[in-house]
Amino acid sequence: MKIALCSDSHGNNSAIDEIYKRFPHCDLYLHAGDGETSSSSIFPFEMVKGNRDWDMNLPDKLLFTTPYGPLFMQHTQKIAVSFLMENNIKIFVHGHTHRREYFENNGVIHLSPGAISFPRDGFDLSFAVIDISQEQVKVSFYSLLDKE
Repeated sequence: MKIALCSDSHGNNSAIDEIYKRFPHCDLYLHAGDGETSSSSIFPFEMVKGNRDWDMNLPDKLLFTTPYGPLFMQHTQKIAVSFLMENNIKIFVHGHTHRREYFENNGVIHLSPGAISFPRDGFDLSFAVIDISQEQVKVSFYSLLDKE
């Protein structure tokens, strides 16, 4: 399973379109919030509501089944470890920090793709592509500034 993941685009829908153009064959397209746009304007991306989002149709969280196990996505990085453990979450995705993040803690992979707009870690127009199998999760970070 291949997932394109972005966050914190803050109205930069052309960057979201560019991610889709570069990776047109993903199984899933996820946006971890603060798109500052309507969910319908970034199709096929599925987006959670961030603190700067006004679209009341956006969910606060989403749960997906992957070959590796459940993937849970919300905008903020704050989550109880007990929630992750009780729900057998294997991959936790968030945005909000505008920083790339990828680590494992207590058997749960924590992942933030960075930010499409206003990065706080020096990686402009940052996003991630995740390759998921039953055995592993491989994360590759990209920038739209990279040459294809």
